Amino acid sequence: MRLFIEGTSSRPTVLFDLEKRFLRIDGMSSMPDSAKFYTNLWGWLLSHRAHIVPGTRLVLRLLYLNSGTHKALYQFFSEIKRGNLPVVITLIRAARYDNSEETELLSQICRQVGLSYTIQDEAEMPSGPEP
Repeated sequence: MRLFIEGTSSRPTVLFDLEKRFLRIDGMSSMPDSAKFYTNLWGWLLSHRAHIVPGTRLVLRLLYLNSGTHKALYQFFSEIKRGNLPVVITLIRAARYDNSEETELLSQICRQVGLSYTIQDEAEMPSGPEP
C-alpha cells in the first residue's frame, strides 16, 4: 500500500509506504486548502488501517506551515490519537532551512493531543523509501 503526492512550493511531498512501515510528510505546507489535504491523508490512513503495524514511522520535516496547516495538523494528530494508530512520530529539524519554529509547533501539537514523539536533526535521520 503506497501513496505518493508530489510536493510543490506550497504543498509537502507525501510518501506513505505501509509495506516498508514508513510515512513521510516533507516540505512546505502553506496551501489554502490545508484542511482538505490533511483530511484526505487521514482518510487514506483510515482506509488502510489494517496494514499499519506497530513501529510504523511517521516522519514530518515541514519547512513552513501556515495557520491553516497548524489547525489541520492538530486535527490530523488528534485523529491518530483517537484512532490509536501504532505510529512512531519523528519530527525532523532541518538546520539548513531553519525550521526550528515549525518543529516546535509540531511538538506542541503532539503534547496537546497526547502523542509521544522524538525530534531528530536531519543529518541523523536515515532516509526512507524512494517514491
